[in-house]
Amino acid sequence: MVVKRSYHHGDLRRALVMAAREVLVERGPEGVSLRGAVARVGASTAAPYRHFRDKDALLVAVALEGHAELRERLRGRGTGTMTALGHSYLGFVLENPALYRLMAGAGIGDRTAYPELAEAHRETCALLADRVGERNDPGGFAVTLWCLLHGLATLVIDGHVERDCAVAEVDRSLAFLR
Repeated sequence: MVVKRSYHHGDLRRALVMAAREVLVERGPEGVSLRGAVARVGASTAAPYRHFRDKDALLVAVALEGHAELRERLRGRGTGTMTALGHSYLGFVLENPALYRLMAGAGIGDRTAYPELAEAHRETCALLADRVGERNDPGGFAVTLWCLLHGLATLVIDGHVERDCAVAEVDRSLAFLR
């Protein structure tokens, strides 16, 4: 009698997301593929389709994880400390530039097909609004703060602002919002 063994990877979804993150850092979003992620984790070629319908769905899962990590980092900062928020935000970006770009939409085809990604952006903005303290319009101020931080982060990633100057630029830029 032949006994057929079933293949079980464990948490394949998580393993695929981690593999995709590794490739994202190495080669950018265009280097990520379901086939490549499967090869890294040693699963069958059909296995990822139980978790992700295509490459974009895998990239969205990675981006959502990035948003959760950013929000967790921002939660660790005190209410009303814009400078601490700015440093925390920029620190995340400097540690995860490829992930940050993906979170901002680079490499994902039709973002409108993934409303959970838009919700992740809203949650991050709401957290900023919660953390900036009492203001006449905390939501509007949070969007302004987010625009400033995102713009500065993008300038640093693109090499228009030197990494060594980034923290000083956060301080200087945030001084205009006080």
